[in-house]
Amino acid sequence: MLVVNNFVDQSKHAAAMNNLCSQLQKTSECSIDRISHDDFGPEFVEGRLANYDAIILSGSEALYSRAEDRMKFERTVKGIEMVRLPTLGICGGHQLLAMAYGEKIIYTGNLQQGYYEVEILAEDPLFEGLTSKIQVRESHWEIVENIPKRFSLLARSENSPIEAMKAEHGILYGVQFHPEVNDDAHRNGAAVLRNFARIIRR
Repeated sequence: MLVVNNFVDQSKHAAAMNNLCSQLQKTSECSIDRISHDDFGPEFVEGRLANYDAIILSGSEALYSRAEDRMKFERTVKGIEMVRLPTLGICGGHQLLAMAYGEKIIYTGNLQQGYYEVEILAEDPLFEGLTSKIQVRESHWEIVENIPKRFSLLARSENSPIEAMKAEHGILYGVQFHPEVNDDAHRNGAAVLRNFARIIRR
């Protein structure tokens, strides 16, 4: 499994990346490789992506509503456009996935940080075994404006109308929340990661 590190200041956010990779290894029992978003472009996708069975697009502190931040991820977005492997975009990675399929990211002016209730709208293997309302960790200023074409809406919350989406072609998921941040009192995120691992094995 390949994890794309979308943090701009990767040293500052090393703990968050370490936690993501640790949670993925724990829930999927897969070997994990990492790559910086700077290196995840069309050349990498064409030449080396066949070595992996799935991709995780990490969160980011970047604000994609700002032109200067979007420019930093132009090659990353072009790489995502070419991906045909099972993919899970998390928070900023979810937003990059939407950008790769033509949608805009909007700044809400309202930081969502903490555990929030998310409503599951459709039956899907990603949420197998979970109730219709789950508690998951949020940490974001921005949201996807509209569902991309050929994607369907899977979940929403009071503050984020697009909490989860799925492509109608292939295994491409985006979640606005952070499933890798979980604890004994909030286990739904870990279940989402386990379910994604099961999906890619089917």
